[in-house]
Amino acid sequence: MVWSAVLLAMVVSQTVICSLIAIATIIDQDYQGPEQVLGSTYTGPALAFSVIITVAVLLWVMNSALNQRRHQLALMVLQGALPWQLLAWNLLIVMGLFILSIAATCLLLPVITPLTFAMVTNPFDLHLTYAGSHLFDSLGKGLAFSAAPIFISTLLTIRSLSKIRPMEALRQSQDPPKRIGVFRFLLGIVCLIGAGCMLLIPAFALATNPRASQMSSAAAPDRMTVFLAFAMGGMFLLIFSLAAFAPYLLPGFTAIWTRIVALPSRTWRLAGQQAVGSIQRQGATIIPMTAGLSLLMTVSGGLSTMITTLLVAFPHTPGSVPATTDMFASLLALTGPPIIIAITGAIAGTLITSKGRGLDLALTYVSGAGIGQLRVLGALDGIITMITSTLFSLVITLLCTSSLTFMLSRFMGKAQMSVQWGAWIVVVLIASVLGAAATGIQALTTRFENSVSVISHAIGE
Repeated sequence: MVWSAVLLAMVVSQTVICSLIAIATIIDQDYQGPEQVLGSTYTGPALAFSVIITVAVLLWVMNSALNQRRHQLALMVLQGALPWQLLAWNLLIVMGLFILSIAATCLLLPVITPLTFAMVTNPFDLHLTYAGSHLFDSLGKGLAFSAAPIFISTLLTIRSLSKIRPMEALRQSQDPPKRIGVFRFLLGIVCLIGAGCMLLIPAFALATNPRASQMSSAAAPDRMTVFLAFAMGGMFLLIFSLAAFAPYLLPGFTAIWTRIVALPSRTWRLAGQQAVGSIQRQGATIIPMTAGLSLLMTVSGGLSTMITTLLVAFPHTPGSVPATTDMFASLLALTGPPIIIAITGAIAGTLITSKGRGLDLALTYVSGAGIGQLRVLGALDGIITMITSTLFSLVITLLCTSSLTFMLSRFMGKAQMSVQWGAWIVVVLIASVLGAAATGIQALTTRFENSVSVISHAIGE
């Protein structure tokens, strides 16, 4: 189950990135105008977002997959395995998965690329006909973007796991480490500082710039797009810092909001208590979902804020808004491919953590819980996970949108922040339903009569 989840994340991310690179080449070849980089212009933002999301997803999925094997690695250490042997063994497994993913990508690429081509070109009304020529020329570059985070994560994770004490690892085989290493801590600090610089420094640097009121209404949107780029850069750095500090942030954040939402139900209280202990395993699901939702809502909220600000700054110039309004039509082209990768990463995380959820349900069953209560607990596990991811996304989006509004106010002299609360409500509902379905199916299909066997297998009895 764990390795199939890793393979799924690798195949989807590689296929999406390779298809975007192929689409850029196809557009450039079919476009007969004076510019020969039209394909890169239209696919560049989506490709950049996809690569960043791929790095976040594959790093986190691989780290979670290897941490799930602490029990097995500890047994190998007890048998005399050396650190380099553990590294070589796991690298061979990853290499085998990577070869399988290449074969799957080659099979899927001719099928997925036409669909991605339509997703990217239709919003821009390019009216180009898809051509499958030079389709596999993109394979090398696309595989490089996915191979790098996979093998880097394997090296770093095995390096840390090779230093574990076998007895301690066997006792805590179901839980990932609750502390982070020095390198990961420093990386999180650097990402957090970088996010602060991206979100704040551009606004203060605008203090000596002339007001946008002195500019034409047609030139203002181009300058405003640069501010949106800074906000997006800060968003991605915030996501990476969240991933670095996840063992510290996720349990505490979950405990806070589940206590605030104090539903008058014993099952809810039990689910909240279990979530605090098990949410560390859910990081493999929370981080990809947070990345995807933050990307979608930050782009959407940022564009909405820019349009609202233009309407406030140039109320009597109707020709100034359509140039920016057209960006709404490209929202799917910009965020569609990376969101597909993020959702796949969340699915992979759900598969990776299925064993831990099964053990939690088994322990709850032998402690006296009823079958119906266990079914509800299984669904609440997914709901709590998805709501936690959505709340993190909301915080990140509000920070980035507020920063963008601050930049626009310094540049335009006035700005108005636009928060799409209706869209957020829809996102929370959809995420909750998907989370309940993902974990509820496992609880629904579990035979709790075998709970003693599950627990005995987990503790080695």
